[in-house]
Amino acid sequence: MSLKELTGRAINDWSGYDAECSCGKRHKLDTAFFLGAGAEENILSAMNVIAPAGCGVVLVRERGYEVEDLKRLLRRGGYLVHEREVSRGDGFAVLEGETVGDGVRAVLGVGGGYVCDCAKYIAAFASLKCGMVVRVHSSASFLVPSASIDGGGMPRLFKTDAPKFVLCDTARLQKASGNINAALFGEIASRLVALYDWRFSSLVRGEKICDEIYDAALGEIDGLLAALRGIGRGAETAGILFESGLKLSALAALEDSSRLFCGGDTACALALEMLMKHEERKSRLRGENELLFSMLLLDIYPKIFEARKQDGFLPPPDNNMRLEKLVEYLGANERAAANSITPYLPEKVMALCDYRIGEYEDELKSELQKFSTRLKAAYKIFRRLYSDDGFSLRGYLDVSETQLCLALAPEMTGKYGALTHLKNMGVTDAYLLD
Repeated sequence: MSLKELTGRAINDWSGYDAECSCGKRHKLDTAFFLGAGAEENILSAMNVIAPAGCGVVLVRERGYEVEDLKRLLRRGGYLVHEREVSRGDGFAVLEGETVGDGVRAVLGVGGGYVCDCAKYIAAFASLKCGMVVRVHSSASFLVPSASIDGGGMPRLFKTDAPKFVLCDTARLQKASGNINAALFGEIASRLVALYDWRFSSLVRGEKICDEIYDAALGEIDGLLAALRGIGRGAETAGILFESGLKLSALAALEDSSRLFCGGDTACALALEMLMKHEERKSRLRGENELLFSMLLLDIYPKIFEARKQDGFLPPPDNNMRLEKLVEYLGANERAAANSITPYLPEKVMALCDYRIGEYEDELKSELQKFSTRLKAAYKIFRRLYSDDGFSLRGYLDVSETQLCLALAPEMTGKYGALTHLKNMGVTDAYLLD
């Protein structure tokens, strides 16, 4: 079965997929899914996937979540539960030099995308298997084989395995507020920017790309846009979004890469989260921010083609100024920020990149236009997911904040893309000037 055919099937049919691909990789997914109303009653069946009864399990939960019901079921099943409470506002400490406890054989996350990242990281650090109980579906990254963790005030991307099971009581999804659905939809639609950055990097920098994963992800997004057209805030919307998000993260797990979730949109959203946290302001959910930045990037990415045709000298990027801004405006630790700065590409490499952009200019422009059309359609659906039809989004970001995040985005994930190239051309330095 091809990946394109797989996207047309329910997520339960994805478990156990194992096939050789034309890209040369073997794509495999060994995640089990326990989805449905009252699914948390099946927690012991799910736990048997990652650890036998009688073992210890680290239960990672977000502050404020009630997990006594799950702990009771786990203890009845013979598991020794060690709780770890995390909070996005506090940041998550890297576990260097820390142990998880004797007899612990598995990690269980309970909550949303942030908790899942923490649970995946702990599991990877301790060489344990991980499972996830989803109670908040604002994220589409549950199966992505990486964890974005705070390191000295800067986001750090750690390689992990995907969870070995995902369990969700789908009856909870219908009770979610509008911004939860909007955030999940925003994250899914914004994979269009990640796909473009992946294609851009493959053509300009020679990064390997799997066309089957690429096409399957695009097909899934197209299917979601078609499914939600006209539905708006219907009761079935949350379920449709949740399954679509799982499929996209499953594609990332099959590729064994976080590329699908590290586009310019995500990098900008990470920079904004740092800015808001430093200024003690409340940020919108990541998926909301990602789609808002995706719309802005539609106007920024064409500058790649405009700048290369300009006469005159474009100065290289000023990384010292970037370091100052990361520390002063985003509150990063100076050492962590310095380690996150993407190095300036040598002149010969930039000349080769410029040559390749010229060679593939028609293809890159065509792809950008194709995604632009989809994103504009997605933005209309996105606004309808709010009870006020997106009116509250007006005035959320001002120009200076937006430009700061666009300029500092390349330092957030380290993945090469169109924004990184614009930085190397010296184009985005103007956004950093006071």
